[in-house]
Amino acid sequence: MTSITVLAPVKVVAPRATQWAADAFTAFLSWFSAHRVEQVQRQSESIRVAEASSVRAYAQRFASQDPRFAADLMAAADRHETGK
Repeated sequence: MTSITVLAPVKVVAPRATQWAADAFTAFLSWFSAHRVEQVQRQSESIRVAEASSVRAYAQRFASQDPRFAADLMAAADRHETGK
């Protein structure tokens, strides 16, 4: 005769604070991610403004000799600054 022993494991219940801790950590990660995206956008905007300012200064050097070229550079700087 053969006998088989089958063990039925007891269901493990998660500690009470795990759901709260998971929700808090998820909220923190969401806040951190949004904050980082905002910081990167501000940094890229400041870089675009500085680059546009540099192009405008370059355009001013050509304003008296070639006004059309200077106007094109100014328009390009405006477009670059606004990110379009």
